[in-house]
Amino acid sequence: MSQSFNILNIRENKLLGRREALVEALHPNASTPTRQAVREWVAKQLGVDVANVFVRRIMTSYGVGKSLAEVHVYGDSKLARVLEPLYILARNLGEEGKKLLEEARKRRAERREKRRKRKK
Repeated sequence: MSQSFNILNIRENKLLGRREALVEALHPNASTPTRQAVREWVAKQLGVDVANVFVRRIMTSYGVGKSLAEVHVYGDSKLARVLEPLYILARNLGEEGKKLLEEARKRRAERREKRRKRKK
């Protein structure tokens, strides 16, 4: 698969302690690159750990073989886990992300059950 990536824009967000990058992926005659492939490439280019890179979204133009990815690069992965929404963590972290999502669902169900008991 011949994919080439290019960083179009990087913006420093000092308030949230991250860099926000816009990455272009050219993939003629191939499918949209995976989040993991984009994460690994951005981490290598910026010299950071893959755990600190989160792909927010990948937008692909129909029939062009070109995608744009919004990526957040954190200095600290603990900060990323606090700031990034749960669904973004789940999409980027694979199995570990699925566990986080499942734990959140259980906590939500427990809170609902407590509320239901209080009303009775």
